[in-house]
Amino acid sequence: MRVKASTCREQEARQLDLATNDPLESRRKVAAAAAKAWGLEAIQAEKREAGHVSPRDRLDAEIALEFAEEGDGDGE
Repeated sequence: MRVKASTCREQEARQLDLATNDPLESRRKVAAAAAKAWGLEAIQAEKREAGHVSPRDRLDAEIALEFAEEGDGDGE
């Protein structure tokens, strides 16, 4: 399942807030790492939503097409 960029940005903001305001240092560190991860995922989601096709997405589509063609050719 792919997450929308808006959801990623919401989660990034939430984690940044925790990274700044949580009373425990260990939770602030975890939240900062989570915010960074959500930010990176948001960048990827924004690229997908803008129509950029990654090599992995292209390969996935080729594999799905290959399976579909196999199913059509043998009567199944």
